[in-house]
Order: sequence, then C-alpha cells, then structure tokens
Amino acid sequence: MTAPHLTMARQEYLYQEAGAPPIQAKTRDRENWMRQGWFRLLAMVLLLEVFLPFLVWPVGLPRVILGAIEVGIALVVLVAFAYMMLEDRIPGGLLLIAGATLIWSLVSTFEGQAFAATAWGWWGLFKYPLLGVFAYLVQGWPTDFARWFFKFTIGLLVFQIGVQLVMLALGFPMGDSMGGTFGQKGVMQFSMLVFFTVALALGNWLATHNWKLLLFVLALGLLGSTLSGTKFYLFAVAALVVITVIVHLIRGGQLRQLMLYVVLLAGAAAVFVPLYNSYLVNARGLRPLQEYLQPDVIESYLFNDGVSADDSTYNIGRGLAITYAWQQIQRDWTTKLFGFGIGTRSQSSFLGVRGSVLEEDIYGVGTTSLSTWIQEHGIIGVGLFLAFCLWTMVKLFRFARTTTDPYQATLAYGLFIFTMFWPVWLWYHKAWLAGAMMVLYWSSLGYTFHLIYTPERRQAARRRLSNIRR
Repeated sequence: MTAPHLTMARQEYLYQEAGAPPIQAKTRDRENWMRQGWFRLLAMVLLLEVFLPFLVWPVGLPRVILGAIEVGIALVVLVAFAYMMLEDRIPGGLLLIAGATLIWSLVSTFEGQAFAATAWGWWGLFKYPLLGVFAYLVQGWPTDFARWFFKFTIGLLVFQIGVQLVMLALGFPMGDSMGGTFGQKGVMQFSMLVFFTVALALGNWLATHNWKLLLFVLALGLLGSTLSGTKFYLFAVAALVVITVIVHLIRGGQLRQLMLYVVLLAGAAAVFVPLYNSYLVNARGLRPLQEYLQPDVIESYLFNDGVSADDSTYNIGRGLAITYAWQQIQRDWTTKLFGFGIGTRSQSSFLGVRGSVLEEDIYGVGTTSLSTWIQEHGIIGVGLFLAFCLWTMVKLFRFARTTTDPYQATLAYGLFIFTMFWPVWLWYHKAWLAGAMMVLYWSSLGYTFHLIYTPERRQAARRRLSNIRR
C-alpha cells in the first residue's frame, strides 16, 4: 500500500474503533452540561425558532409573538458581549463584523437611509453569526457534544416529518405550508433543515463509512421534500453527493470501495424517483423532474416574471432576481463595488421599518438572499463572504483530517460540505432567514472552531512562557 492509503486506513481504523466516546469520558460534567446557562440560552433560541411559527399558523396566535425570537437572540448576544468585556477577549470574527458594519453603514448613510432601517438590516445580517461567536466563547463544551448534536439534528428532522404526516392526516394540503412546525409558507425553513442534515449525514459517511444511516437520512429528506413539494431536493442532493465523492478521493479513498456506495445510492434513486415523479404529476399537477432538464423549461423557471395568485405580489424567478439585482447596482462604480448599504433592501412590518432602496422597488422584497446581498453589499461584500467561506472550509477540512473523534470529524466534514454550497442556498432561498438551520449551523460552527483554536491557543501560550524563561 502507498503512504496515502496507509494514512487513510489508519484514520478509518481510528474512526471505526473509536465509535462512541468511552464511558470514562462521560464525567459528571457530561451529565450536567444541559443544566448550564450557555446550553439553556442556545436551546431557548432554537425552541423559539422551531415552535413559534407553528403557534402563529395553524394555531392562530398573533404574529407579534415572533418578536420573542429576536429578544431571545438579543439576550444571547448581550451575554456574549458581557463575557468578552469581562475576559478582555475579542475573537477575530468580531473584528470582521465591526469592519463590515463600519463600511456598509456609511454606504447606506450616504444613500440617505434612516438609522432604524440600517440597524434592522445589520441585525438581520449578523444576529446568527453572533450566535456562532457566543458558541466559540463557551468554555464548558462536553467531550461528546459532537455526537449528541449529530443525533439531535437527525431527531429534529424526524420530528418535523412526523408533524408533516400528522398535518397530512388532518387534511392539510401538501405544498409550501407543509413545513412541519415552521408555519405558513414554512417550506424554506424546512428544506434548509433538510439540506443541513443531509450534509451532516454525508460528513458522517466520510468519517465512518456508515452508509445505512446516510440512506436513512436521504430517505427522510426525500419524504419530507415530497410532502412540501421541494423539487430542488434531488438536484441538490446529487450535487452534495458529487462533492462528497470528490472529498473521499482527495483523502486517498479507493475508487473500487466507492463503487459499492454508488450502486446503493443509484438503487435507492431508482426506487424513489419514479414515486416522486408520480406524486408531482398526479397529486400536484406539476411537470415530472426530467422536464426540468430541458433548456426552455429551465429558462421559464429561472426567469419567470409573473404575479403570485395568492397575494398579488411579484413572484420572479431566481435567475431574473440575480439579473435584476446586478442591473440595479450598475448606477456607478461605487454602487457596483459596495452596493447600496446595509438594510437598504430589508424591512420589518412589525417595526414599520423599510430600506430606502426597497421603497422604490417594483418587485418588493425579492425571492432570494443572494439577490438582496448583491444590491446591499455589491461585488466587494459578496466577494468577502465567499472568501470567508473558503477560509472556513480550509480550517474545517484540516481539522476533519486530524481529529481522532469520529463525531467531531462528522461535524467538520458536514459543515465543510454545507459551507461550500452557501452560494447555492442563498440563490435558491432566503436562506439567511432560515432560523432553525441558522441556529444549528452557527452554533456548531462556533463549537468546531473552539475545538480548532483551543489547542493552538495553548501551544502559543506555552511558546510565550518558554520564551520568557529563556
């Protein structure tokens, strides 16, 4: 065997032999960590994101209760800032947020936008990343948190699909509002949770080669996506699987070993895709999936310029949304580079806040986060985000290759795959507003970076102490 294959075999042996963390690692702290304040704060935010939309629809409580989500996140952010002040410790990510705030707030000010609209846009952009900063600062992470988080995420998806089945039995129609507990038109929140869970399952396969669990999650995602009418699911999963295969080969995996899993996935697709097509055609009167591969259908889907029959608002295609956003920032070079500024295309009906550019826009809020970002932040803003994603992926991939914990590797590989597809998620949905997924993503990312940098900080401290002694 060559050196790469020996390394690969050694890592696989470590992962397979490690399994669940040993009993000795389950200390008293492990038994009590759910009672700690940091966990209760994060759990509170997630529970609010998951259940409050359901209380609004179909239960019927007033929408004002959704404000509790913002209050909960604000509380976590305040605790994070208080900790940073007490410990005199500012993570590098916070400096990036501060720099972006300064630049793009000035841009929106020059556009004549009110401070309230800029502040609301800033909150919508950075509230979830600040949860990641909070998670990074936590010092009491249990040794088996990665294992617990992975299983909890799958359990949450199972629960949401269970809610879908109950709603179906009660007579709710299949479609955009069949989104589990995520309320009316909750398909965006639900589908982003599905994609995040699938990415973690693929990460688990890379770390442990557990193909049975992967097939289970893929089947769950297909069932939930069928009930919610998410046609994009199969195309997205195909792309995620391709990237996973490439990562497997880069690590030195054997192509012959890979063929077994390719055959299993192909067999599962051969069973489920015809069923899914039958549902699209017979139950919802839509086109079968293969028609969406035809050039004229693709063009019609991406560049639709119609009006929604439900609320008479514009329902423009995702391709048209990006084209329109690009045309809007052609006003001058400054706008092309920096956009119109933070919050200029954001709104809050509850607070009565509306961005300056949005007020004059015939298309309204728009259909995707990416089209909004292009207009608010321009080429440089979007480019900085892509650079951040690339840097994050490099860190995650290196950590996944070096850790000996199979669930930490699962989390790192899963986050790596999901992060790579951020441009796709932002293009497909208003993914930055998918609260439950965002809480899970940024909390797990903060936890993983805590694992990455804690050893580095200790090594740096030892080097400084060694230099002092000399």
